[in-house]
Amino acid sequence: MNTGKSKRIVLGTVKYFLMALLAVILLFPFFVMITRSFMTWQEATSYPVQILPESLNFSSYAEAMNSEFFIYFKNTVIVLLVNVIGGTLSAYLVSYGFARIRFQGNNVLFAIALSTMMLPGIVSQVPLYVAYSKIGWLNTLLPLTIPQLFGGGMVNIFLIRQYLRSVPKSYNEAAMIDGASELRTCFEVILPMVKPVVLLTAVNTFMACWNDFTTPLMYIDSTASDKFTLAVGIYYRFLGAVTNKDKAPNVQMALCILMMIPSLIIFALFQRSLIEGVSLTGLKG
Repeated sequence: MNTGKSKRIVLGTVKYFLMALLAVILLFPFFVMITRSFMTWQEATSYPVQILPESLNFSSYAEAMNSEFFIYFKNTVIVLLVNVIGGTLSAYLVSYGFARIRFQGNNVLFAIALSTMMLPGIVSQVPLYVAYSKIGWLNTLLPLTIPQLFGGGMVNIFLIRQYLRSVPKSYNEAAMIDGASELRTCFEVILPMVKPVVLLTAVNTFMACWNDFTTPLMYIDSTASDKFTLAVGIYYRFLGAVTNKDKAPNVQMALCILMMIPSLIIFALFQRSLIEGVSLTGLKG
């Protein structure tokens, strides 16, 4: 056998072995989380540590999905719908204005807006908290929803604008000749062409809202538990636990699985579109 070919086979074998080993190491915590979610409390807290349950036990999932869970889930869905639909639509409209409509000071305004990306988010937290407190928005879902309707975030505006700039303006001119209004051109002509980056924005917004913990924790305290999102509700649910049995590690693992499922479904459904949106956004500009 050729020496060079033998060397490539050995290197390939070592490479795939190391990759498989790394995958096992990275996936092992998820494996433990899944198996522990099907354990009883006694099995989950046993010593020595038990890796596999004696039998599949779904009681932890039934306990996890109590009445409070569905209240938190409803609040999370409300926040998601407003942010994903309203925020993405708002970001697209602002991006379209910057990219396709000529007006005095377009580039200056965009540069000013772009400079806000350089400010750490923590810098604006205290001023925003004070502002929301003065207008009575604390302990409501308003701070988690309304701000997204005014632009949808500068990062999203930047991504969509850069993509829009790659679309020839001849499409706008042709639509204008056909008598289409600017709004109709925006939605019926241009939007289908930038679908990948708009979808990327929507999915990123979904992930950010679904996993957001600090924002609702800041604006909603324990006196308004009926306004908790899932992330904060789960935190408060186990924060006051005083005994090991109250902490219920098997129920915690079941809640973690339930929190992961929507993200996994979204990624599985839109994986191709996400990759296309990321790659084309990087190439176009």
